[in-house]
Amino acid sequence: MEIEKEVKKITLGHEIGAGAACLKCKDKCEGFELHFWRKICRNCKCGVEDHDVQLDTEENKKVGKLFEDTKYTGLIAKLKRDGIPSYRGNQVTICIPASTVSTATPVPAASFIPGSSQISAPSAQPAYSPPTAAVHSPASPATGPTAAPGAGHTAASGPGHSAVSSAATPTKGPVAATTVVPSPTPVPAKTDVVKSVTYEWAPPGINQSLALRYIELLPPERRPIAGTAGADYRKKQMAKQLPDHDQDPERCHELSPGEVKQMQQYVRKYKDEALGVGDITLPEEMGQQAGMAGEKGPQSLGAGGKSGAGTTGTSGDKGDAVATMGKVGSPGAGMSPAGPVGNYSCHRCQLPMKKGEPAVYAERAGYDKLWHPACFVCCTCTELLVDMIYFWKKGQLYCGRHYGDSEKPRCAGCDELIFSNEYTQAEGHNWHLKHFCCFDCDCVLAGETYVMENEKPVCKPCYMKHHAMCCAACQNPIEPEAQRVSYGEHHWHAEPQCFQCSCCSKCLMGQRFMAMQGMLLCSVECKKKITAS
Repeated sequence: MEIEKEVKKITLGHEIGAGAACLKCKDKCEGFELHFWRKICRNCKCGVEDHDVQLDTEENKKVGKLFEDTKYTGLIAKLKRDGIPSYRGNQVTICIPASTVSTATPVPAASFIPGSSQISAPSAQPAYSPPTAAVHSPASPATGPTAAPGAGHTAASGPGHSAVSSAATPTKGPVAATTVVPSPTPVPAKTDVVKSVTYEWAPPGINQSLALRYIELLPPERRPIAGTAGADYRKKQMAKQLPDHDQDPERCHELSPGEVKQMQQYVRKYKDEALGVGDITLPEEMGQQAGMAGEKGPQSLGAGGKSGAGTTGTSGDKGDAVATMGKVGSPGAGMSPAGPVGNYSCHRCQLPMKKGEPAVYAERAGYDKLWHPACFVCCTCTELLVDMIYFWKKGQLYCGRHYGDSEKPRCAGCDELIFSNEYTQAEGHNWHLKHFCCFDCDCVLAGETYVMENEKPVCKPCYMKHHAMCCAACQNPIEPEAQRVSYGEHHWHAEPQCFQCSCCSKCLMGQRFMAMQGMLLCSVECKKKITAS
């Protein structure tokens, strides 16, 4: 009997996304190849988020580990095979009926005959309203011939459908000749067109209409609709705001045992004191929650879906009104005016919060602070906090990256936080001692001449080979420490044998000159000679 052994395949970090095309460099990049300690591609120097790498599984594991051993374990699930915590990304597909002509009942245009008593029963076509906020009242029953004197009655059979019937009304006294108009044949109705929209993420634990209203209040280019720029934006921000090497020592490069211990303490600290997930609530409910809940806070709003329960927001609202489920038939039921609620104003923009508009609440910030959905951003980079994951510190919201920057120095070479007591500072950045290297060849630059090229240090040989300006006269690269003269796109060594008149070889250092097609000319006469030749 042959026994097959299950071999667990270990995927190295450098294998993830290998060969993926660069979305920025296009064909200039040979394919993604992760640098062995920098978090960039070795071929084009772009980040992993700039390549067409499918990181959904890896990102879910990263965020799952972020929430592990916190109060937000409801947002993660353990994988059955290896027990790794994985983030429950709340991908939602919503079906939105689109307005269509559901029935078409033809009515003769010229059916009135002079001298006749005729009744015209026009078709009543109800206006379309989004089902998320529509409160349908049952049609009043018609009782006897007095229900609609002189006219037919219309029975609504559903959204966008109408059925027309003509009722003969008994009259007294002499009646004029009546011409019977044959009933027009109804045209078969089109079925409702349903538009399906998939959101890569939507606020969990709340009713659908409130979640949709929240997304509508985000900038259009930031809405996480699958296959759009908003979904790409969320993907990039997930990688940028929540770097896995800020929470997992195994993702870092060669940490000492002491540095691993310090990092573990740092992670435990922010999980206990700073990490949080925003909740969606309504401003008018915050006062009630503040009075009813103690230290627990409205965390149950995000988990239990009670926020906005019984409230349905119209997807097309612009803040003028909010539709609420009220008693059918009551005057004004289902409509309440929108306006400033109590003393609540957005903690960022200071504009008042409107009644019925979804607001973001951060439990660590307290009950007295609310944000507009588009204002729930990092105080440093002002980007939307991805999936409303925030870090709270000294009255400010941070994304994970910039919270880390406020706690520890970050190495400009490997992008990791520095937990060592020894590091270097150069060019306004912090560096691990071993990571202050040439950006092109990775040679250590301690005690060596280097040049900053696009804010990256480059050794002199690499600079001369890849980045140096070429002298228009001698065609040799200009050394970084050498003086040069530049005019437009052309450059020259600041030496008499290079910066001279192209006609008479006069040195032009400190002199007036004319440039023509890359040539230097000292006078009009030399220009004429060059032109004539």
